Amino acid sequence: MTFEVVVNGASRTAPTSGRLPDLLADLGLAAGSVVVELNGTALTPSEALRVTLSAGDRLELVRAVAGG
Repeated sequence: MTFEVVVNGASRTAPTSGRLPDLLADLGLAAGSVVVELNGTALTPSEALRVTLSAGDRLELVRAVAGG
């Protein structure tokens, strides 16, 4: 069973597992390499590893960049 989520404003089919880490992997991202906001709430990296997505969830993903 598949369902749709919104990632950075664009509709996307969620992975069949429904797990956020699997979606990030599908996008070529690691949970620790991006800041994840789920339905308006920022998640810590450990929270992101435990999230199971639901139909209609809205995600904002921002790549974490170190600099100096």
